[in-house]
Amino acid sequence: MSELVRNHLVQLLNSLGAVTPPIDPAVLRTLYDRRDYAAMLGWIKNSMRLQLRVGLRIVDSSDPSPPMWIETPGRMPPYGTAEFRSTRVVVNVRRDLLETKPFGWVVAGFAHELSHVVLFSIGHPLQHEEKAVDLTAMILGYRTFVESAEVTVTRGWLSSAIIALLLAPFGIMFWAGTSKQTTRLGYLTKSEATFARNLLASLPRLRTQA
Repeated sequence: MSELVRNHLVQLLNSLGAVTPPIDPAVLRTLYDRRDYAAMLGWIKNSMRLQLRVGLRIVDSSDPSPPMWIETPGRMPPYGTAEFRSTRVVVNVRRDLLETKPFGWVVAGFAHELSHVVLFSIGHPLQHEEKAVDLTAMILGYRTFVESAEVTVTRGWLSSAIIALLLAPFGIMFWAGTSKQTTRLGYLTKSEATFARNLLASLPRLRTQA
C-alpha cells in the first residue's frame, strides 16, 4: 500500500507543484467554536486558492449516506478561467457529523471535498481515486487533519466495573473484557496517512516550513 501512496503522491506533485506548509488551525478553531461551518468551508476554499463559489448544505437524514459529499457541474470548467470563477459547488454534510465528531473531522472532511474540485478542475488522471483526493488535501496543507481523523471508543469497562463491585460482597468474582472500536474519516488508513505525511515532510522544500 505504501507504494500506491508514493505513486499517487508523485503524480499529484507533478501536477500541483509545491507542497503547501501545514495550515494554522487558529482561525478554523475559532469559527468551529462559533459553529460557523460555512465560514470554515470558505476559509478552506480560500487557502486552496479556489476562486469559485461554494455553498454548504447541512443534511438531516436517517438513511445511510456518506458523512459528506460534494455537488459539482457535470463538467468542471478549467481552473482559473472565467467560467470556473462563476461556477458554484455545494458541500453537503450530515448534521450528526457536525454534532458528534471533533473539530479535526470537520476540517478534514471539508478539505477532502474541496480537493475534489482541485482535481476535477485540472482534469487530473487520479480525480476519481478517493485516496488521491485525501492525498491532495494533505499536499494542500491539511496533512495533520487527514492523518488524525480517527476516534477510538472503548466499550464495556464501566458496566463491567459496576457489576464486579456489586458481586464482590458475595464472594463472586466477575470479569468481562472490553472492546475497542475505531472509526476513521476518509479513505487512507492511518498507516497510509502517516506514511504520506512523513514522505511530504522529507521533501527538501518542506524542511524549513513543516
